[in-house]
Amino acid sequence: MHGRITTERPTMEALRAGDPAEIGGYRVLARLGAGGMGQVYLGLSPGGRHVALKVIRADFDSAEALARFRREVATVGELRSPFTAALVGAGLDAPPYWLATEYVQGPTLTQAVTRHGPLPVGTCLRLMAALGEALADVHARGVQHRDLKPHNVILAPDGPRLIDFGIARGDDQTAITHTGAAAGTPGYLAPEVIRWQRMSPAADVFALAGTLAYAATGRPPFGAGDSHGVIYRSVHEPIDVAGVDPALAGLIARCADKDPAARPAAGQVPALCGVPGAIIEDPAYRRLLDLTEVPPPDLPTAVAHGLVPSGHDRATGVLTGPAPAARPRRTLLAVIGGGAAAAVAAGVLLFQFLPGAGGATDSPSSSGTSSGTARAGRSPGATGGPTRPTGAGTPTDVFSKETDADFAALAWSPRDGRCAPAVRTESTSQALGAQWTAPREPAAPRGSVDVGFRAADGAPSGYYVAAEMRPPVALRGNRITGIVTTRPVALRADGWATLHYPRDFSQPKDWAYDLGTGTWTVVWYHVHPNGDAYYIGCDGFLVS
Repeated sequence: MHGRITTERPTMEALRAGDPAEIGGYRVLARLGAGGMGQVYLGLSPGGRHVALKVIRADFDSAEALARFRREVATVGELRSPFTAALVGAGLDAPPYWLATEYVQGPTLTQAVTRHGPLPVGTCLRLMAALGEALADVHARGVQHRDLKPHNVILAPDGPRLIDFGIARGDDQTAITHTGAAAGTPGYLAPEVIRWQRMSPAADVFALAGTLAYAATGRPPFGAGDSHGVIYRSVHEPIDVAGVDPALAGLIARCADKDPAARPAAGQVPALCGVPGAIIEDPAYRRLLDLTEVPPPDLPTAVAHGLVPSGHDRATGVLTGPAPAARPRRTLLAVIGGGAAAAVAAGVLLFQFLPGAGGATDSPSSSGTSSGTARAGRSPGATGGPTRPTGAGTPTDVFSKETDADFAALAWSPRDGRCAPAVRTESTSQALGAQWTAPREPAAPRGSVDVGFRAADGAPSGYYVAAEMRPPVALRGNRITGIVTTRPVALRADGWATLHYPRDFSQPKDWAYDLGTGTWTVVWYHVHPNGDAYYIGCDGFLVS
């Protein structure tokens, strides 16, 4: 059997305080991932069957969210395909709402590419053929996936499987979404979906092209950075297949045609790939299966491998035993952030598409990153330190209201230019067209950097932001974390706020580290008049 139980878990994470110990009669053994709507756990039935348990968040109980979750249960229950994970059970009568599907062993395509780099041409063609066949089977059953992406492809021993049908839609189902919002993941959304034109199975073929572009290059298919810039490029620019074998690149480009009528049907893709055999015969694919984790067979094994903390109470799902000594919140955040692995987002991103926005607008002094993303360097008109008006309703300090463990673990990755785990932002950040800047070339040790925030759609009067700087984990000590936060800063009339590290981050109560080698994370808050601060975005940079 491929795989092993290991403490270096690319998918399974230890349970945390507050995680349930049991859901619907299934014993919870580990965390598998987090998404916009909730958490996914590894569960074990009384008879020893492993399942993936998706639990909707307790604070995500709007009628719309529950309707979407119920529809997911109905879709997965009706979709009996060899290319998907079968529904095992669900709880829809009272919170916590949950669904259980069979647990498919294998790495996601994201994990495989992250660990091994871009896949060989032959493997990509076999993978494309297999996924084309999977989509054709799903479409023949009257369902569109609508969120195909590398994270939702599991490389199983018997071939790839499609997972996470949270926004899948049947031919007879009505879309459930906010007015002016589209459901899906920027970079894998077809132009007609973004423009709110007719949604058809051709949109899944566009997402298939993006998924294979990522597999072949290791890069996001339409670049990284601000979602508005990614969306703009998805509509107006060709998919990124630079350096890819011409035959494969041509097929990917054909499937990513802006005109849905020009794309091949999913069922035509396998023949276009022209592969000689099944993907499970491919040596490179079989090597990827070595990343497969064998789930713990029982609770004692999960405890022994640190997945279930000792004292995790079966009834309450909280850690029992002596309470830990109280410590300052900033230190607690650093300990959690340094010790928790970054969970890969497993759910749906809902983004606001702004008609007429045409993508992000770069500042004139920008340089060094992809089009459509606010770039490094001082923002227009930035001089000296930040402006801090005073008066009624002016916050004087920052009190973070973000206590979720995923927020504490939030960290920027230089590999894809994104932050993980997935954390829900304050909704007002979407209306602002929020952007942020940081150096896109490595900064020098013991130097300084400028980071900035911009409201691309205009600065509301009296809108304050603050930035939190998280040093590389290696620099953090047990007592001094090095995590520092600026005072509240009002956005200027042009929508910009620029902050200088370390000058603007050194306060009487905080001491900013010198820039040390490694990955630095910048967390942005919206600060309310009373000082309450809510997460609105994340960026980062390298120091080398």
